[in-house]
Amino acid sequence: MAYKITDYSKNKIAELNAKLQTDSFSIKSSSDKSKKLDVFLFDDKIASVGAIKPSGIPYLDYPNYVRIMGQAYADKRNKLYQDRHSDEPTIKDGKVTNSWWAKYLLWK
Repeated sequence: MAYKITDYSKNKIAELNAKLQTDSFSIKSSSDKSKKLDVFLFDDKIASVGAIKPSGIPYLDYPNYVRIMGQAYADKRNKLYQDRHSDEPTIKDGKVTNSWWAKYLLWK
């Protein structure tokens, strides 16, 4: 079963396109069973983000924490996520990293 893309992630990709005055970026449920989302620049896949457990159950992300556990708990989980990934680069070898895409599309 494919990951159901949240409105949060759909809104974030729309927000990015609006900021850049383009419609070049899009997201789809990942073709990789171990990932949630594939990110596309035009028709080219540029990233796969969001882990899914071997059992097929996705790890929770910010919008799903909000939905299941509430805003306050989601905010705590977001801080832990941001702290844990704070040292990861935004750009590597001239390309935006998967880490940046995950933070942008799945976290606050």
